[in-house]
Amino acid sequence: MNRRQFLRYTIGTATASLGAAAWTVAPVAVFLETRSGDDAAECTRLPPMRPIDFAPRPRETMKQDRKLIVVVFGGGTRSSETIDDPCHRHIPRLWNEMVPRGTLLSHMRIEHRVVHPNCTASIMTGHWEWDDNDWSKPLAHPSLLEIVRKETGQPDTSAWAFVYASILARISESSVPGYGPPVAANVVEPPTISRSAAERMSQLLHEAARRGSVDGELAAARECARLARLNSRLNMSGLRSEPARAFVESEYRVWKGGDGTTSHDAFLTDRAVACMKRFGPDVLVVAFGEIDCAHYGSWSRYVEAIQRTDELTWRLWQATQEMESYRGRTLMLILPDHGRELESADGPGFIHHSDFYTDRGADEGCRRVWMLALGPGVRVGGRVDRPIPTTAVAATALEYLGLKASEGAAASVLTELQSRSAANGQERPPGRRVAMAEKAG
Repeated sequence: MNRRQFLRYTIGTATASLGAAAWTVAPVAVFLETRSGDDAAECTRLPPMRPIDFAPRPRETMKQDRKLIVVVFGGGTRSSETIDDPCHRHIPRLWNEMVPRGTLLSHMRIEHRVVHPNCTASIMTGHWEWDDNDWSKPLAHPSLLEIVRKETGQPDTSAWAFVYASILARISESSVPGYGPPVAANVVEPPTISRSAAERMSQLLHEAARRGSVDGELAAARECARLARLNSRLNMSGLRSEPARAFVESEYRVWKGGDGTTSHDAFLTDRAVACMKRFGPDVLVVAFGEIDCAHYGSWSRYVEAIQRTDELTWRLWQATQEMESYRGRTLMLILPDHGRELESADGPGFIHHSDFYTDRGADEGCRRVWMLALGPGVRVGGRVDRPIPTTAVAATALEYLGLKASEGAAASVLTELQSRSAANGQERPPGRRVAMAEKAG
């Protein structure tokens, strides 16, 4: 499959996904849109931030009452539209509400193929994965989800991954002896629709746009949402147990009978929060993907998707603050899977993120991203500006839980995130007994 074929496939998949109707009430079509205004326009500037082996081994003990959530701000977003924008207009929740509460790592790097599955899987294992771009194969190294389950002996309901597309279905499962399906996480994908249903929805939106009536376009969008629910189907092959399947089936029925957004990233967020309430998993991964609508060539869709992802990420953080089982004990790590190409006279710019077979176009816009860390012991208002590979996430997350990544994984940067008291072992998340006592009081 060459690059052109891949883009045609992924764009077609996006059109056939339930997110297509939620992106906009404009026609579902590939089109170019010029940007209005200057990206460096005058705006109210926020105050500057303060500088700041697979051989068998003895089972490790996970630190009690610690939770981990990894949010992949996915679909490919450049730093220029997020942390480097002087106004931070597309990430108001992250910048105003979350960055001041944690530590920002401003120079995370992708030193591998700039492709969604490869980058996301590499975040999960600490190694650069899928050199051959065959995403149907298991990972070559244990994922952090597998390691947590194997080392703790917890059931499958203790580890979940909510992913925006089937190309990420194997991010929790490796081929390493002793790992794999028996200790993999539950993987939840959003509903999809048939090609014929997607084409009917596209036709409705085109017709409404030609008539030029805003009310007509809104009515067409509502009809598309209804058709999406009516014609949807859900892949449940990534669920590991009957309790997991029963939960997802129940959530799917709720969604199918509703009348809200058909955004697949919103679907993942709602299900992830429901999962936190139902099972209280120790490890949760949410991999968003609607930002990849940039392949359509629309600047407004691209930045609107960033804003939507910002809001959904905030909802996940809010859930950790509202739920007693997560409050005060959850480390949340938020980072894009990768960026997008820089603007140039002869290049596609934000529309693409390199040719992943040849690496052509894999510039700094693609390779430099960021990460935000929040949680107990994390420095408030902290900042780390040195280059760090995105593969450092696995070891960092596992160290917080008291576990270790596989041999050869990128090193943890947990100590760079921590306050002095946490680094010295003087600061710990509250235990369950304390939390229960507070509730009783």
